[in-house]
Amino acid sequence: MSLEWFSRLKEYDSLSRSRSGLLNSINEQKKRIEGLNTRQSDNLAQLAVLKSDYIRLQQSLHEIEQKMKVQSEQKQRWIDTGGDEKKRLAMEAELARQEEEGFELLQKLDENEVERKDVQTFLEGLAKTLLEISTEAKEEIKNFEGQISQLDLRLEGLMEILPPEFKDLLLKLLKKNLAHGPFTRIESGHCFFCRYQISRVMESEIDMQKLLRQCPQCSRIFIPYGT
Repeated sequence: MSLEWFSRLKEYDSLSRSRSGLLNSINEQKKRIEGLNTRQSDNLAQLAVLKSDYIRLQQSLHEIEQKMKVQSEQKQRWIDTGGDEKKRLAMEAELARQEEEGFELLQKLDENEVERKDVQTFLEGLAKTLLEISTEAKEEIKNFEGQISQLDLRLEGLMEILPPEFKDLLLKLLKKNLAHGPFTRIESGHCFFCRYQISRVMESEIDMQKLLRQCPQCSRIFIPYGT
């Protein structure tokens, strides 16, 4: 059998690997964008939580201030009416506790505001980075897709000129979508990919007689040495 057809299969294998490499490059570019989008989403979610916490803290502070106002009025009325000292001291202790609670809330509000500003600043920088990388990645993807289109034309051309026996077998294997492609070689008496032991007779048919043969186990097509 002519070595030309095995050379065409080898070329088909090489082009297919190049195509797979380009597809991987496209996926890598998409992952770059997805990674940044995920970081942006996470930080937007964090910012939303911080804003919600800020509102909650403000409401709590307002409630404390209202309680302190009522407590102060009650204490003053108690003093004006000559209430006992023990009750007055209890009221003052409660006011002190509320004042301390209000101070803690103010601190939390300040911390929240600082953290919100940090997240907002990060998001602004991330938006610029995302725009730059997205633009760059889209250009790369467009370039890779153009190369894939050219490879597809060459692959189609190779498929058309293959003899029916080669073409039919290759199409059958391509439908299986085998990992690492539909081709293999004999290495140290075994299939390179699945390590199935190849008989001396089959090895001679493949490498010496250049016959079209498949691995009995993984079904890949053997490419003879010397092609």
